[in-house]
Amino acid sequence: MLSRVRKLARDRAFRWIEGAYVIEGPTLVSEALHSDLDIHFVLVSESLAFSEVADLARACGVECRVEKDTILDGLTTTRSTQTAIAVAAQHHLKVQNLPNHGFLLVLAELADPGNAGALVRSAEAFGASGVLFAGGVDPYNTKCVRASAGSLFRIPFTVVDGEDAISDTLDHLLLFGRSCWGSVPRGGLEPISLPKESAVALLLGNESRGLPDHVLDRCSGLVSVATKGNVESLNVLVAGSLILHALSVQKRGD
Repeated sequence: MLSRVRKLARDRAFRWIEGAYVIEGPTLVSEALHSDLDIHFVLVSESLAFSEVADLARACGVECRVEKDTILDGLTTTRSTQTAIAVAAQHHLKVQNLPNHGFLLVLAELADPGNAGALVRSAEAFGASGVLFAGGVDPYNTKCVRASAGSLFRIPFTVVDGEDAISDTLDHLLLFGRSCWGSVPRGGLEPISLPKESAVALLLGNESRGLPDHVLDRCSGLVSVATKGNVESLNVLVAGSLILHALSVQKRGD
């Protein structure tokens, strides 16, 4: 069991073979137990043997094993020992089952799992109907899970992989009537000026490369967050969150 946890935390291919992933920390484990997830088991340190998270796991009928701190040390990817760890079944939707209403966030080949997870959090906070990972980051990466602060457990999301992940994603979105808007550093519409329609998909590109030209050419339009001074561009997390907020304001005004 312990070697499986260690490998799930570090090996993307193994996570997808097993259809499972690791959740780290008592706060996130508690949130996962409160969510509609299939939790395989929970491990807690001796100091948490009779804690709220351990009691919650048992109340949910989830196996809860108590281990020494020295046993838990090194199981996960964080520098400090996590006092509570859970293994859960993967729960992404098929791409055709994503909600077809509201606005959708598309993470197109993002490389940083911290950025991706935080953007999932922003997507939930600003009322997105779902998130689509098109290549790049594995949503079940432990850093992505931590950065989402529980949002990954609640917001619908899906994953499209392969060499043509972004193009395949666009094919699907356009087929289902989505209006696709690509985020660029400059030259696009201000976020508040986006057409006020319910089926918008916001595409955010790789941190260093942005969105490929062939993808931008297929988008309904481009959107940019205006900056002042000598700032060349905003971090994808900041820019994406600002655009999501603008979409949220528009939605509330419907």
